[in-house]
Amino acid sequence: MRWIPVALAALPACAGPATKPAPAPARPDATGAPDTPWWRHPQRLLQTNLREIDATMDVDLYLREVKAIGASVVLFNVGGIVANYPTDLPFHHRNPHLTGDLAGTVLARLHAAGLRMIGRFDFSKVNEAIAARHPDWLYVGENGETVNYNGQVHTCFNGLYQQERLFDILGEALDRLPLDGIFFNMPGYQRSDYSGVYHGICQSEACRRRFKMETGLDLPKRHDPKDPVCRRYDRFCAETTDALYARIQAFVRARRPGLAILNYKAAGSDIVRAESNRPWIQWSYEDTEKAMRHRLEHPEQPLANAAVHFIHYPQRHAGVSSVVTARRLQQAMLQGQWLDFYCIGPLQRLEDRLSIGVVRDAFAFHARHEAFFRDLQPRADVGLVHSRTDGYRGLFDALSEHHVTFDLASIGPSDLSAFPALAVPDAGRLDAASCRKLDAYVEGGGRLLLDGGIPEGLKAAGVKPGRTPHARSPGSYVRIRPEDRRMLRQPGLAALDLVFLDGDFAEVEPTDNAQGLLRHIPPAMFGPPEKCYYTAVSDAPGLVVNRHGKGACAAFPWDVGGHYARQKHAGHALLILGALEGALGLPRTMEVDASPLVEARHMAHAGGRFEWVGLINLTGQKDPAGFFEPVPVRDIAIRLRPRRDVASVRLLKAGMDIPLSRMDDGRIGCTVPKLGTYEVVVFTYKS
Repeated sequence: MRWIPVALAALPACAGPATKPAPAPARPDATGAPDTPWWRHPQRLLQTNLREIDATMDVDLYLREVKAIGASVVLFNVGGIVANYPTDLPFHHRNPHLTGDLAGTVLARLHAAGLRMIGRFDFSKVNEAIAARHPDWLYVGENGETVNYNGQVHTCFNGLYQQERLFDILGEALDRLPLDGIFFNMPGYQRSDYSGVYHGICQSEACRRRFKMETGLDLPKRHDPKDPVCRRYDRFCAETTDALYARIQAFVRARRPGLAILNYKAAGSDIVRAESNRPWIQWSYEDTEKAMRHRLEHPEQPLANAAVHFIHYPQRHAGVSSVVTARRLQQAMLQGQWLDFYCIGPLQRLEDRLSIGVVRDAFAFHARHEAFFRDLQPRADVGLVHSRTDGYRGLFDALSEHHVTFDLASIGPSDLSAFPALAVPDAGRLDAASCRKLDAYVEGGGRLLLDGGIPEGLKAAGVKPGRTPHARSPGSYVRIRPEDRRMLRQPGLAALDLVFLDGDFAEVEPTDNAQGLLRHIPPAMFGPPEKCYYTAVSDAPGLVVNRHGKGACAAFPWDVGGHYARQKHAGHALLILGALEGALGLPRTMEVDASPLVEARHMAHAGGRFEWVGLINLTGQKDPAGFFEPVPVRDIAIRLRPRRDVASVRLLKAGMDIPLSRMDDGRIGCTVPKLGTYEVVVFTYKS
């Protein structure tokens, strides 16, 4: 017997006549500038992904809940799998519980309240009744069967439905509904169902015909990445997906100029959508890093990264920890991106409401102080070159935990001169063009930190030609000598004479003007305690420091960042900080005296009105999946070298001004008496 909650049991199944609300009047951006697209500024997006039965929801209550939670934009199901307006198209499945025009009614009410609505469409599946009438529209798996998942049948990407009928549905919806934006779910080739079962390359006649027409090849029956035909098929999928999305963009732009497009693909979208949808946070900074990476790759497009309420597809009614949801929203906010919360069904029917309070808190805080999250520029002492290696993650962690302000960089397109220092992971693999650009950066006065090897062609590194590689061997170490401590200037190194080496090491010889620090300890005996000792320390340096032009380079011929990512030994982080602060003499714009479990980010207003330090309390995490309320952190001292003369310091979350001290060297200081979950410390400039 299937159980249905009493509140949802009586569900009428008739559809009413079509209604067409009048277009909403144009609303200027909140800044008062009508020429600024509204989506350019960070919004608070609420996606209540509606089920068919939610057509019976209380619309009045829905509007009250949207306003109470503080959303500025709603992502609302309009069409595709289910039409939530009275469609006249025979191939568009009308919600059987619809009694009027749900989408149109909600849209009109949102507009009347000064809120916006983005329409959600999903063309990856059709109702089984429509599928039975149009078998040529359907995806066919490698086993020759279609995929019917709970009455919804997968459609073929190259079939008539996704290639043509899609535009009929969009056209009807755009004609009837004055939407503020449009979103497409699950675009492209879908080869797995919601249970994660892989069904393979679509074998439909439409796919076979188009692949043959565009490539001259027969469609592969199985996916084998070693097969050149399959590799061509992968390119075909990317090309045809881009082609359809380009057609959709052109159609929407022509039909409704100015309509915002939200999608997972950056090309052609105004706002890029992403999701954080695991029940736990595998990396403390994963949403911060995602927002930073997006800003690096797509600086002109906002990111709406959804903090997904539910645990997984089979557990859509149960939510992740509220601490996880809070952290995701806070990290997006402190990077100047959209706040985005996504749940199943309207809030009035949500059966796990533990996260609602933290969403309301984050949204309300953002709404009260949204002027402080617009037009932001990161204040970065270090540019961290993005990669997907352990070395990158280790550098990211070490810089974050020691509160060194940084932003992501790319050697190719980035203006490296904007960064006082540059940290490059996996540096041993740099190509000649990258080496030339880095040489120019150092010659002009930049400070360059190389991790994970030293490339042959980099003059700034101060290393003679030739390398002697030492493959990973148990029992190796890196010696820290007294003279190394004096140059690296990290008090924590006083208790360390070595750190372990559990990876490759390249033996290099410094040039005459360069200085070799640290020393390689070759593999030593290990086993019973009586045999655990080493007898020799080599002359091979573990860090080379070289002055080059107006700048300097500090290069590790081994992956110290990767070591820190994998083991979190304090010594490896201290070597990274010592190379930056001691060997390279990096002047710090921001210093924060707080636990490494306090995340600190530094932003400035592009128009020169203020700068702020955002703090997030990460102390609530216990083990990978345990999340609890953070423990308050007290008396956090901040020292800052501001861009302009500061008039006052205010804690936005606490709602109070705090004393400001001025130092002889031009820095200012303040103390945050108590950090609960998060805080934004605003330094307002004198006019």
